[in-house]
Amino acid sequence: MPWAHAEPVFELLERNEQHRLEGTLHYLVDTTGHSTLDDILQRDRASFSPTSTERSLPVRGEGSVWLRFSLERGPDSTGMAWTLHLPLPYLDYAALYQPDGKGGWSRQVAGDTVAVATWSRPFLYPDFDLQLPTQEPVEVYLELRNFKPTLVPLRAVPENRRDSQRELEHLLMGGLFGTLLMLVGVCAIHYAQSRSADDGWYTLYTAFMVIVVTCMTGMSGLWLWPHSPAWSNYTHLAMPIYGLSATLLFVRQMTSLDAGFPRLSQTLYGAAGFGIPVALLGLAIDRGVADLFNAAYLTISPLLLLVATVQTWRRGHAIGRWLTLGFAPMALAAVYIALQMLQIIPAWWASRYLMVIAVALAVPLLQQALHLRVRERREARERANAVQTQDALTGLLTRPLFEAQVELAIKRARQHREPSAIVMVEIVNYSYLRESYGDAIAEQCLLRAAVKLHRVLRDVDPAGRIDTAHFGLILDGVANRQALTERMVRLVASGLIPLPGVRPEVTLQFHISCALLTEIVPDQRTILHELSDLLHRMSPRTRRPIRFLEPSPTQPAGLQRKPPESDRPDLESQPNR
Repeated sequence: MPWAHAEPVFELLERNEQHRLEGTLHYLVDTTGHSTLDDILQRDRASFSPTSTERSLPVRGEGSVWLRFSLERGPDSTGMAWTLHLPLPYLDYAALYQPDGKGGWSRQVAGDTVAVATWSRPFLYPDFDLQLPTQEPVEVYLELRNFKPTLVPLRAVPENRRDSQRELEHLLMGGLFGTLLMLVGVCAIHYAQSRSADDGWYTLYTAFMVIVVTCMTGMSGLWLWPHSPAWSNYTHLAMPIYGLSATLLFVRQMTSLDAGFPRLSQTLYGAAGFGIPVALLGLAIDRGVADLFNAAYLTISPLLLLVATVQTWRRGHAIGRWLTLGFAPMALAAVYIALQMLQIIPAWWASRYLMVIAVALAVPLLQQALHLRVRERREARERANAVQTQDALTGLLTRPLFEAQVELAIKRARQHREPSAIVMVEIVNYSYLRESYGDAIAEQCLLRAAVKLHRVLRDVDPAGRIDTAHFGLILDGVANRQALTERMVRLVASGLIPLPGVRPEVTLQFHISCALLTEIVPDQRTILHELSDLLHRMSPRTRRPIRFLEPSPTQPAGLQRKPPESDRPDLESQPNR
Protein backbone atom coordinates (compact mmCIF):
# COMPACT_ATOMS: atom_id res chain seq x y z
CA MET A 1 0.00 0.00 0.00
CA PRO A 2 1.47 3.38 -0.98
CA TRP A 3 0.51 4.98 2.32
CA ALA A 4 1.85 2.33 4.66
CA HIS A 5 5.14 4.03 5.48
CA ALA A 6 4.06 7.66 5.92
CA GLU A 7 5.84 9.65 8.59
CA PRO A 8 5.64 10.04 11.49
CA VAL A 9 5.05 6.52 12.85
CA PHE A 10 3.74 6.08 16.41
CA GLU A 11 4.31 2.66 17.97
CA LEU A 12 1.49 1.54 20.30
CA LEU A 13 2.79 -0.53 23.21
CA GLU A 14 0.56 -2.44 25.60
CA ARG A 15 2.66 -1.58 28.66
CA ASN A 16 1.81 2.11 28.21
CA GLU A 17 -1.61 2.95 29.65
CA GLN A 18 -1.99 5.92 27.32
CA HIS A 19 -0.09 7.11 24.26
CA ARG A 20 0.11 10.83 23.68
CA LEU A 21 0.80 11.35 20.01
CA GLU A 22 3.38 14.06 20.52
CA GLY A 23 6.16 15.36 18.37
CA THR A 24 5.82 16.15 14.69
CA LEU A 25 2.70 15.70 12.59
CA HIS A 26 2.08 16.54 8.96
CA TYR A 27 -0.81 18.85 8.21
CA LEU A 28 -2.54 20.43 5.27
CA VAL A 29 -4.93 23.41 5.28
CA ASP A 30 -7.97 23.15 3.01
CA THR A 31 -9.37 26.66 2.81
CA THR A 32 -12.57 25.57 1.08
CA GLY A 33 -13.45 22.86 3.55
CA HIS A 34 -15.15 20.79 0.84
CA SER A 35 -12.31 18.50 -0.24
CA THR A 36 -12.73 14.78 0.24
CA LEU A 37 -10.01 12.35 1.17
CA ASP A 38 -9.72 11.24 -2.46
CA ASP A 39 -9.16 14.86 -3.47
CA ILE A 40 -6.44 15.22 -0.86
CA LEU A 41 -4.71 12.01 -1.94
CA GLN A 42 -4.80 12.83 -5.64
CA ARG A 43 -4.11 16.54 -5.54
CA ASP A 44 -2.36 17.52 -2.33
CA ARG A 45 -0.60 14.43 -1.05
CA ALA A 46 2.80 16.09 -1.39
CA SER A 47 1.64 19.38 0.11
CA PHE A 48 1.58 18.27 3.75
CA SER A 49 3.90 20.27 6.01
CA PRO A 50 5.37 19.26 9.39
CA THR A 51 4.10 20.91 12.55
CA SER A 52 4.53 20.36 16.28
CA THR A 53 1.71 18.93 18.36
CA GLU A 54 2.39 21.68 20.91
CA ARG A 55 1.25 24.38 18.47
CA SER A 56 -2.34 25.35 17.78
CA LEU A 57 -3.55 24.25 14.38
CA PRO A 58 -4.70 27.06 12.08
CA VAL A 59 -8.29 25.85 11.98
CA ARG A 60 -10.60 28.76 11.23
CA GLY A 61 -13.98 29.44 9.67
CA GLU A 62 -15.19 27.04 7.00
CA GLY A 63 -11.76 25.60 6.26
CA SER A 64 -10.41 22.24 7.35
CA VAL A 65 -7.07 21.00 8.58
CA TRP A 66 -5.94 17.53 7.57
CA LEU A 67 -3.52 15.61 9.80
CA ARG A 68 -1.52 12.65 8.54
CA PHE A 69 0.37 10.15 10.68
CA SER A 70 0.97 6.40 10.91
CA LEU A 71 0.22 3.99 13.72
CA GLU A 72 2.00 0.71 14.34
CA ARG A 73 1.28 -2.06 16.79
CA GLY A 74 4.03 -2.85 19.25
CA PRO A 75 5.34 -6.40 19.54
CA ASP A 76 3.35 -6.89 22.77
CA SER A 77 -0.02 -5.62 21.47
CA THR A 78 -0.93 -8.25 18.88
CA GLY A 79 -4.68 -8.62 18.56
CA MET A 80 -5.41 -5.79 21.03
CA ALA A 81 -8.07 -3.23 20.07
CA TRP A 82 -7.11 0.45 20.31
CA THR A 83 -8.99 3.76 20.41
CA LEU A 84 -8.11 7.36 19.55
CA HIS A 85 -9.81 10.27 21.32
CA LEU A 86 -9.59 14.07 21.29
CA PRO A 87 -10.69 15.51 24.70
CA LEU A 88 -12.15 18.72 23.23
CA PRO A 89 -15.92 19.04 23.91
CA TYR A 90 -16.12 22.26 21.87
CA LEU A 91 -14.48 20.92 18.65
CA ASP A 92 -16.77 21.60 15.68
CA TYR A 93 -15.97 18.59 13.50
CA ALA A 94 -13.58 15.65 13.49
CA ALA A 95 -13.42 12.76 11.00
CA LEU A 96 -10.98 9.85 11.18
CA TYR A 97 -10.12 8.00 7.95
CA GLN A 98 -8.53 4.53 8.08
CA PRO A 99 -7.88 1.83 5.47
CA ASP A 100 -10.72 -0.65 5.45
CA GLY A 101 -8.57 -3.53 4.12
CA LYS A 102 -10.46 -3.59 0.81
CA GLY A 103 -8.60 -0.80 -0.94
CA GLY A 104 -10.87 1.92 0.40
CA TRP A 105 -11.27 4.03 3.47
CA SER A 106 -13.58 3.90 6.46
CA ARG A 107 -14.75 7.11 8.12
CA GLN A 108 -15.83 7.92 11.69
CA VAL A 109 -17.22 11.37 12.52
CA ALA A 110 -17.83 13.42 15.68
CA GLY A 111 -18.00 17.06 16.76
CA ASP A 112 -20.43 19.80 17.73
CA THR A 113 -21.76 20.30 14.22
CA VAL A 114 -22.75 16.61 14.06
CA ALA A 115 -25.60 15.21 16.15
CA VAL A 116 -24.14 13.19 19.01
CA ALA A 117 -26.64 10.43 18.32
CA THR A 118 -24.98 9.88 14.91
CA TRP A 119 -21.40 9.73 16.20
CA SER A 120 -19.55 6.49 15.64
CA ARG A 121 -19.12 6.36 19.42
CA PRO A 122 -21.33 8.86 21.32
CA PHE A 123 -19.38 10.41 24.18
CA LEU A 124 -18.51 13.74 25.78
CA TYR A 125 -15.95 14.46 23.06
CA PRO A 126 -14.71 12.77 19.82
CA ASP A 127 -13.70 9.15 20.40
CA PHE A 128 -12.80 6.74 17.55
CA ASP A 129 -12.00 3.05 17.14
CA LEU A 130 -8.63 2.29 15.53
CA GLN A 131 -8.41 -0.50 12.97
CA LEU A 132 -4.89 -1.92 13.04
CA PRO A 133 -5.04 -5.38 11.44
CA THR A 134 -1.28 -5.99 11.27
CA GLN A 135 1.94 -4.92 12.97
CA GLU A 136 2.94 -2.88 9.96
CA PRO A 137 2.56 0.93 9.98
CA VAL A 138 -0.92 2.02 8.95
CA GLU A 139 -1.46 5.52 7.65
CA VAL A 140 -4.49 7.43 8.97
CA TYR A 141 -5.93 10.86 8.20
CA LEU A 142 -7.76 13.16 10.57
CA GLU A 143 -9.93 16.00 9.28
CA LEU A 144 -10.61 18.82 11.75
CA ARG A 145 -12.81 21.92 11.66
CA ASN A 146 -13.25 24.56 14.29
CA PHE A 147 -14.21 28.21 14.51
CA LYS A 148 -10.80 29.21 15.90
CA PRO A 149 -7.22 27.87 16.07
CA THR A 150 -6.91 25.20 18.69
CA LEU A 151 -4.41 22.84 20.26
CA VAL A 152 -5.39 19.28 19.37
CA PRO A 153 -4.45 16.62 21.96
CA LEU A 154 -4.37 13.11 20.48
CA ARG A 155 -4.60 10.14 22.84
CA ALA A 156 -4.35 6.46 21.87
CA VAL A 157 -5.52 3.97 24.52
CA PRO A 158 -6.18 0.19 24.49
CA GLU A 159 -9.90 -0.57 24.21
CA ASN A 160 -10.21 -2.30 27.59
CA ARG A 161 -8.50 0.56 29.41
CA ARG A 162 -10.49 3.09 27.46
CA ASP A 163 -13.73 1.47 28.61
CA SER A 164 -12.57 1.91 32.21
CA GLN A 165 -11.71 5.54 31.51
CA ARG A 166 -15.14 6.17 30.01
CA GLU A 167 -16.85 4.62 33.01
CA LEU A 168 -14.75 6.73 35.37
CA GLU A 169 -15.50 9.92 33.44
CA HIS A 170 -19.21 9.08 33.37
CA LEU A 171 -19.07 8.41 37.10
CA LEU A 172 -17.31 11.69 37.90
CA MET A 173 -19.48 13.79 35.61
CA GLY A 174 -22.64 12.02 36.75
CA GLY A 175 -21.64 12.48 40.37
CA LEU A 176 -20.99 16.17 39.81
CA PHE A 177 -24.24 16.57 37.92
CA GLY A 178 -26.20 14.63 40.57
CA THR A 179 -24.65 16.62 43.42
CA LEU A 180 -25.59 19.90 41.78
CA LEU A 181 -29.12 18.65 41.12
CA MET A 182 -29.40 17.58 44.76
CA LEU A 183 -28.29 21.04 45.80
CA VAL A 184 -30.96 22.53 43.54
CA GLY A 185 -33.53 20.29 45.23
CA VAL A 186 -32.40 21.39 48.70
CA CYS A 187 -32.64 25.03 47.65
CA ALA A 188 -36.13 24.41 46.27
CA ILE A 189 -37.18 22.85 49.60
CA HIS A 190 -35.80 25.85 51.50
CA TYR A 191 -37.74 28.15 49.22
CA ALA A 192 -40.94 26.14 49.70
CA GLN A 193 -40.54 26.44 53.47
CA SER A 194 -39.41 30.05 53.76
CA ARG A 195 -41.02 31.63 50.68
CA SER A 196 -38.00 33.91 50.67
CA ALA A 197 -37.18 35.69 47.42
CA ASP A 198 -33.47 35.11 48.07
CA ASP A 199 -33.97 31.34 48.24
CA GLY A 200 -36.07 31.42 45.08
CA TRP A 201 -33.54 33.39 43.05
CA TYR A 202 -30.67 31.22 44.31
CA THR A 203 -32.57 28.08 43.29
CA LEU A 204 -32.97 29.44 39.75
CA TYR A 205 -29.33 30.53 39.68
CA THR A 206 -28.08 27.11 40.80
CA ALA A 207 -30.26 25.32 38.24
CA PHE A 208 -28.93 27.61 35.51
CA MET A 209 -25.32 26.98 36.56
CA VAL A 210 -25.99 23.24 36.33
CA ILE A 211 -26.93 23.74 32.67
CA VAL A 212 -23.80 25.84 32.13
CA VAL A 213 -21.62 23.06 33.55
CA THR A 214 -23.25 20.43 31.37
CA CYS A 215 -22.70 22.56 28.26
CA MET A 216 -19.04 23.17 29.07
CA THR A 217 -18.28 19.49 29.65
CA GLY A 218 -20.30 18.08 26.72
CA MET A 219 -22.85 16.35 28.96
CA SER A 220 -25.71 18.40 27.52
CA GLY A 221 -24.96 17.29 23.96
CA LEU A 222 -24.76 13.68 25.10
CA TRP A 223 -27.75 13.55 27.45
CA LEU A 224 -30.01 16.57 26.93
CA TRP A 225 -30.08 17.31 23.19
CA PRO A 226 -28.18 14.57 21.31
CA HIS A 227 -30.19 15.23 18.12
CA SER A 228 -29.59 19.01 18.00
CA PRO A 229 -26.05 19.79 16.80
CA ALA A 230 -26.80 23.45 16.12
CA TRP A 231 -27.93 24.07 19.68
CA SER A 232 -25.03 22.06 21.11
CA ASN A 233 -22.57 24.03 19.00
CA TYR A 234 -24.05 27.36 20.11
CA THR A 235 -24.24 26.57 23.83
CA HIS A 236 -20.55 25.67 24.05
CA LEU A 237 -19.73 29.27 23.19
CA ALA A 238 -22.65 31.18 24.71
CA MET A 239 -23.58 29.44 27.97
CA PRO A 240 -20.41 30.50 29.87
CA ILE A 241 -21.26 34.11 28.94
CA TYR A 242 -24.85 33.71 30.15
CA GLY A 243 -23.59 32.07 33.33
CA LEU A 244 -21.22 34.95 34.02
CA SER A 245 -24.02 37.47 33.43
CA ALA A 246 -26.26 35.64 35.87
CA THR A 247 -23.41 35.61 38.40
CA LEU A 248 -23.00 39.37 38.10
CA LEU A 249 -26.70 39.88 38.83
CA PHE A 250 -26.58 37.41 41.71
CA VAL A 251 -23.60 39.14 43.34
CA ARG A 252 -25.20 42.57 42.88
CA GLN A 253 -28.35 41.33 44.64
CA MET A 254 -26.46 39.57 47.43
CA THR A 255 -24.06 42.38 48.29
CA SER A 256 -26.58 45.27 48.18
CA LEU A 257 -24.04 47.50 46.47
CA ASP A 258 -26.64 50.23 45.93
CA ALA A 259 -26.24 51.33 49.54
CA GLY A 260 -22.47 51.73 49.66
CA PHE A 261 -21.20 51.69 46.06
CA PRO A 262 -23.94 52.88 43.69
CA ARG A 263 -21.59 53.36 40.72
CA LEU A 264 -20.13 49.89 41.10
CA SER A 265 -23.64 48.50 41.38
CA GLN A 266 -24.68 50.16 38.14
CA THR A 267 -21.50 48.91 36.47
CA LEU A 268 -22.30 45.32 37.44
CA TYR A 269 -25.86 45.73 36.24
CA GLY A 270 -24.70 47.12 32.90
CA ALA A 271 -22.06 44.41 32.46
CA ALA A 272 -24.66 41.71 33.16
CA GLY A 273 -27.00 43.18 30.55
CA PHE A 274 -24.16 43.54 28.03
CA GLY A 275 -23.51 39.79 28.28
CA ILE A 276 -26.71 38.98 26.36
CA PRO A 277 -25.72 40.68 23.08
CA VAL A 278 -22.18 39.35 23.44
CA ALA A 279 -23.53 35.79 23.67
CA LEU A 280 -25.75 36.38 20.63
CA LEU A 281 -22.90 37.67 18.47
CA GLY A 282 -22.03 34.12 17.43
CA LEU A 283 -25.35 33.92 15.58
CA ALA A 284 -24.92 37.23 13.75
CA ILE A 285 -21.23 37.47 12.82
CA ASP A 286 -18.28 35.18 12.28
CA ARG A 287 -17.73 32.97 15.30
CA GLY A 288 -14.00 33.71 15.31
CA VAL A 289 -14.68 37.44 15.67
CA ALA A 290 -17.41 36.80 18.24
CA ASP A 291 -14.92 34.74 20.20
CA LEU A 292 -12.75 37.85 20.67
CA PHE A 293 -15.69 39.69 22.25
CA ASN A 294 -16.31 36.65 24.45
CA ALA A 295 -12.69 36.69 25.55
CA ALA A 296 -12.88 40.39 26.44
CA TYR A 297 -16.09 39.79 28.40
CA LEU A 298 -14.57 36.81 30.22
CA THR A 299 -11.62 39.01 31.20
CA ILE A 300 -13.47 42.09 32.48
CA SER A 301 -16.50 40.57 34.21
CA PRO A 302 -14.59 38.31 36.66
CA LEU A 303 -12.50 41.29 37.72
CA LEU A 304 -15.69 43.21 38.46
CA LEU A 305 -16.91 40.27 40.52
CA LEU A 306 -13.76 40.27 42.62
CA VAL A 307 -13.93 44.03 43.16
CA ALA A 308 -17.55 43.78 44.32
CA THR A 309 -16.93 40.88 46.71
CA VAL A 310 -13.75 42.39 48.17
CA GLN A 311 -15.49 45.73 48.75
CA THR A 312 -18.33 43.89 50.50
CA TRP A 313 -15.78 42.09 52.67
CA ARG A 314 -14.06 45.38 53.54
CA ARG A 315 -17.39 46.87 54.61
CA GLY A 316 -17.55 44.20 57.31
CA HIS A 317 -20.30 42.04 55.84
CA ALA A 318 -19.97 38.37 56.75
CA ILE A 319 -21.06 37.26 53.28
CA GLY A 320 -18.16 39.14 51.66
CA ARG A 321 -15.64 36.55 52.77
CA TRP A 322 -17.70 33.62 51.47
CA LEU A 323 -18.43 35.35 48.18
CA THR A 324 -14.74 36.12 47.68
CA LEU A 325 -13.75 32.53 48.44
CA GLY A 326 -16.43 31.26 46.09
CA PHE A 327 -15.78 33.54 43.13
CA ALA A 328 -11.99 33.90 43.28
CA PRO A 329 -11.28 30.45 41.69
CA MET A 330 -14.04 31.01 39.13
CA ALA A 331 -12.67 34.44 38.21
CA LEU A 332 -9.12 33.16 37.86
CA ALA A 333 -10.25 30.26 35.67
CA ALA A 334 -12.32 32.61 33.48
CA VAL A 335 -9.43 35.03 33.03
CA TYR A 336 -7.09 32.14 32.25
CA ILE A 337 -9.43 30.86 29.53
CA ALA A 338 -9.88 34.39 28.17
CA LEU A 339 -6.12 34.90 27.86
CA GLN A 340 -5.91 31.65 25.92
CA MET A 341 -8.74 32.77 23.65
CA LEU A 342 -6.83 36.02 22.99
CA GLN A 343 -3.69 33.92 22.29
CA ILE A 344 -1.76 35.81 24.96
CA ILE A 345 -0.74 32.59 26.75
CA PRO A 346 -0.38 29.07 25.32
CA ALA A 347 -3.63 27.15 24.95
CA TRP A 348 -4.33 24.17 27.16
CA TRP A 349 -7.13 21.79 26.29
CA ALA A 350 -8.07 21.02 29.95
CA SER A 351 -8.61 24.65 30.96
CA ARG A 352 -12.40 24.35 30.69
CA TYR A 353 -12.37 21.61 33.29
CA LEU A 354 -10.73 24.09 35.66
CA MET A 355 -13.78 26.30 35.20
CA VAL A 356 -16.08 23.36 35.89
CA ILE A 357 -14.23 22.58 39.14
CA ALA A 358 -14.35 26.26 40.13
CA VAL A 359 -18.12 26.41 39.54
CA ALA A 360 -18.66 23.19 41.49
CA LEU A 361 -16.72 24.64 44.44
CA ALA A 362 -18.45 28.01 44.27
CA VAL A 363 -22.05 26.78 44.44
CA PRO A 364 -21.97 25.44 48.07
CA LEU A 365 -19.95 28.47 49.22
CA LEU A 366 -22.59 30.73 47.71
CA GLN A 367 -25.26 28.80 49.58
CA GLN A 368 -23.41 29.49 52.83
CA ALA A 369 -23.25 33.18 51.91
CA LEU A 370 -26.99 33.12 51.17
CA HIS A 371 -27.75 31.57 54.56
CA LEU A 372 -25.75 34.32 56.25
CA ARG A 373 -27.59 36.91 54.21
CA VAL A 374 -31.00 35.49 55.12
CA ARG A 375 -30.01 35.30 58.79
CA GLU A 376 -28.82 38.92 58.79
CA ARG A 377 -32.07 40.08 57.21
CA ARG A 378 -34.13 38.02 59.66
CA GLU A 379 -32.25 39.48 62.62
CA ALA A 380 -32.67 43.00 61.25
CA ARG A 381 -36.39 42.37 60.77
CA GLU A 382 -36.70 41.02 64.30
CA ARG A 383 -34.87 44.03 65.70
CA ALA A 384 -37.14 46.34 63.73
CA ASN A 385 -40.22 44.54 65.02
CA ALA A 386 -38.87 44.58 68.56
CA VAL A 387 -38.54 48.37 68.61
CA GLN A 388 -42.24 48.65 69.47
CA THR A 389 -42.13 45.97 72.17
CA GLN A 390 -38.70 46.34 73.79
CA ASP A 391 -36.86 49.12 75.51
CA ALA A 392 -34.24 50.47 73.10
CA LEU A 393 -31.47 50.62 75.73
CA THR A 394 -31.90 47.51 77.87
CA GLY A 395 -33.90 45.21 75.58
CA LEU A 396 -36.52 44.64 78.31
CA LEU A 397 -40.24 44.95 77.76
CA THR A 398 -41.78 48.39 77.60
CA ARG A 399 -44.12 49.45 80.40
CA PRO A 400 -47.42 48.82 78.50
CA LEU A 401 -46.40 45.28 77.60
CA PHE A 402 -45.14 44.59 81.11
CA GLU A 403 -48.43 45.79 82.55
CA ALA A 404 -50.20 43.33 80.24
CA GLN A 405 -48.00 40.54 81.64
CA VAL A 406 -48.87 41.65 85.17
CA GLU A 407 -52.60 41.39 84.36
CA LEU A 408 -52.11 37.87 83.05
CA ALA A 409 -50.18 36.83 86.18
CA ILE A 410 -52.89 38.20 88.48
CA LYS A 411 -55.57 36.50 86.39
CA ARG A 412 -53.80 33.14 86.67
CA ALA A 413 -53.43 33.60 90.42
CA ARG A 414 -57.15 34.30 90.83
CA GLN A 415 -58.48 31.58 88.58
CA HIS A 416 -55.94 28.76 88.93
CA ARG A 417 -54.17 29.58 92.21
CA GLU A 418 -50.80 29.62 90.43
CA PRO A 419 -48.00 30.89 92.71
CA SER A 420 -46.24 33.96 91.43
CA ALA A 421 -44.53 37.15 92.57
CA ILE A 422 -44.44 40.68 91.17
CA VAL A 423 -41.25 42.57 91.96
CA MET A 424 -40.12 46.14 91.36
CA VAL A 425 -36.41 47.00 91.45
CA GLU A 426 -34.99 50.52 91.77
CA ILE A 427 -31.39 51.69 91.31
CA VAL A 428 -31.32 54.09 94.24
CA ASN A 429 -27.98 55.72 93.41
CA TYR A 430 -28.76 56.24 89.69
CA SER A 431 -29.22 60.01 90.02
CA TYR A 432 -25.93 60.30 91.89
CA LEU A 433 -24.10 58.27 89.25
CA ARG A 434 -25.53 60.38 86.44
CA GLU A 435 -24.63 63.67 88.10
CA SER A 436 -21.16 62.49 89.09
CA TYR A 437 -19.99 60.57 85.99
CA GLY A 438 -22.23 61.66 83.13
CA ASP A 439 -24.85 60.13 80.89
CA ALA A 440 -22.52 57.56 79.27
CA ILE A 441 -21.65 55.91 82.60
CA ALA A 442 -25.30 56.12 83.70
CA GLU A 443 -26.50 54.32 80.58
CA GLN A 444 -23.84 51.67 81.01
CA CYS A 445 -25.04 51.16 84.58
CA LEU A 446 -28.57 50.58 83.30
CA LEU A 447 -27.27 47.96 80.84
CA ARG A 448 -25.30 46.21 83.58
CA ALA A 449 -28.38 46.30 85.83
CA ALA A 450 -30.43 44.58 83.11
CA VAL A 451 -27.74 41.90 82.85
CA LYS A 452 -27.85 41.34 86.62
CA LEU A 453 -31.63 41.06 86.53
CA HIS A 454 -31.43 38.27 83.97
CA ARG A 455 -29.21 36.29 86.34
CA VAL A 456 -32.07 35.87 88.82
CA LEU A 457 -34.71 35.26 86.15
CA ARG A 458 -35.62 32.20 84.16
CA ASP A 459 -36.01 32.41 80.41
CA VAL A 460 -39.81 32.39 80.76
CA ASP A 461 -39.98 35.13 83.41
CA PRO A 462 -41.00 38.54 81.96
CA ALA A 463 -39.00 41.65 82.82
CA GLY A 464 -39.67 45.25 81.85
CA ARG A 465 -38.39 48.75 82.30
CA ILE A 466 -41.01 50.73 84.24
CA ASP A 467 -39.22 54.05 84.53
CA THR A 468 -35.75 55.53 84.11
CA ALA A 469 -34.19 53.47 86.90
CA HIS A 470 -37.13 51.21 87.80
CA PHE A 471 -37.54 47.66 86.57
CA GLY A 472 -40.36 45.18 86.96
CA LEU A 473 -40.12 41.39 87.26
CA ILE A 474 -42.66 38.58 87.28
CA LEU A 475 -41.37 35.40 88.94
CA ASP A 476 -43.62 32.43 88.27
CA GLY A 477 -43.59 29.48 90.62
CA VAL A 478 -42.50 31.44 93.73
CA ALA A 479 -44.80 30.41 96.56
CA ASN A 480 -43.19 31.81 99.73
CA ARG A 481 -41.14 34.73 100.94
CA GLN A 482 -38.04 32.71 101.75
CA ALA A 483 -37.50 31.52 98.17
CA LEU A 484 -38.11 35.02 96.82
CA THR A 485 -35.85 36.64 99.40
CA GLU A 486 -32.96 34.32 98.56
CA ARG A 487 -33.10 35.32 94.89
CA MET A 488 -33.40 39.01 95.68
CA VAL A 489 -30.49 38.87 98.12
CA ARG A 490 -28.32 37.56 95.29
CA LEU A 491 -29.46 40.48 93.15
CA VAL A 492 -28.65 43.05 95.84
CA ALA A 493 -25.26 41.47 96.48
CA SER A 494 -24.37 41.44 92.78
CA GLY A 495 -25.10 45.14 92.59
CA LEU A 496 -22.59 45.90 95.33
CA ILE A 497 -19.80 44.31 93.26
CA PRO A 498 -17.96 47.03 91.26
CA LEU A 499 -18.83 46.97 87.59
CA PRO A 500 -15.98 45.50 85.53
CA GLY A 501 -14.45 47.75 82.89
CA VAL A 502 -15.90 50.96 84.38
CA ARG A 503 -13.50 53.53 85.82
CA PRO A 504 -13.84 54.82 88.46
CA GLU A 505 -15.31 51.88 90.30
CA VAL A 506 -19.10 52.02 90.33
CA THR A 507 -21.58 49.93 92.33
CA LEU A 508 -25.33 49.65 91.99
CA GLN A 509 -27.58 49.99 95.04
CA PHE A 510 -30.80 48.06 94.55
CA HIS A 511 -34.02 48.54 96.52
CA ILE A 512 -36.69 45.92 95.96
CA SER A 513 -40.41 45.79 96.68
CA CYS A 514 -42.31 42.52 96.27
CA ALA A 515 -45.87 41.26 96.13
CA LEU A 516 -46.54 37.53 96.63
CA LEU A 517 -49.73 36.55 94.85
CA THR A 518 -50.13 33.65 97.26
CA GLU A 519 -50.57 36.18 100.09
CA ILE A 520 -52.48 38.93 98.36
CA VAL A 521 -54.41 39.28 95.13
CA PRO A 522 -53.89 42.94 94.30
CA ASP A 523 -55.75 45.20 91.94
CA GLN A 524 -54.08 44.93 88.55
CA ARG A 525 -54.61 48.65 87.95
CA THR A 526 -52.79 49.81 91.10
CA ILE A 527 -50.24 47.09 91.90
CA LEU A 528 -47.31 48.88 90.23
CA HIS A 529 -48.17 52.14 92.00
CA GLU A 530 -48.32 50.34 95.34
CA LEU A 531 -44.92 48.77 94.76
CA SER A 532 -43.49 52.13 93.73
CA ASP A 533 -44.90 53.81 96.85
CA LEU A 534 -43.29 51.11 98.96
CA LEU A 535 -39.93 51.89 97.36
CA HIS A 536 -40.35 55.63 97.96
CA ARG A 537 -41.02 55.04 101.68
CA MET A 538 -37.67 53.28 102.03
CA SER A 539 -34.70 55.32 103.21
CA PRO A 540 -31.70 55.42 100.82
CA ARG A 541 -29.54 53.99 103.63
CA THR A 542 -31.99 51.40 104.83
CA ARG A 543 -30.69 48.09 106.05
CA ARG A 544 -33.75 46.32 104.74
CA PRO A 545 -33.63 46.87 100.94
CA ILE A 546 -36.15 44.09 100.34
CA ARG A 547 -39.76 44.82 101.42
CA PHE A 548 -43.04 42.99 100.85
CA LEU A 549 -46.56 44.28 100.38
CA GLU A 550 -48.57 43.18 103.37
CA PRO A 551 -52.12 41.94 103.07
CA SER A 552 -54.70 44.59 103.87
CA PRO A 553 -55.69 44.48 107.58
CA THR A 554 -59.24 43.35 108.30
CA GLN A 555 -61.33 43.86 111.47
CA PRO A 556 -62.85 40.73 112.99
CA ALA A 557 -66.61 40.64 112.79
CA GLY A 558 -68.34 41.03 116.22
CA LEU A 559 -70.39 38.14 117.58
CA GLN A 560 -74.11 38.91 117.94
CA ARG A 561 -75.07 38.68 121.63
CA LYS A 562 -77.94 36.34 122.62
CA PRO A 563 -80.57 38.30 124.58
CA PRO A 564 -81.56 37.06 128.12
CA GLU A 565 -84.81 35.31 128.65
CA SER A 566 -86.22 38.25 130.67
CA ASP A 567 -85.76 40.48 127.64
CA ARG A 568 -87.60 38.18 125.35
CA PRO A 569 -91.10 39.24 124.47
CA ASP A 570 -93.91 37.16 125.97
CA LEU A 571 -95.78 36.15 122.93
CA GLU A 572 -98.33 34.16 124.86
CA SER A 573 -99.37 37.11 127.02
CA GLN A 574 -99.96 39.38 124.06
CA PRO A 575 -103.47 39.51 122.74
CA ASN A 576 -104.26 38.24 119.36
CA ARG A 577 -104.42 40.89 116.72
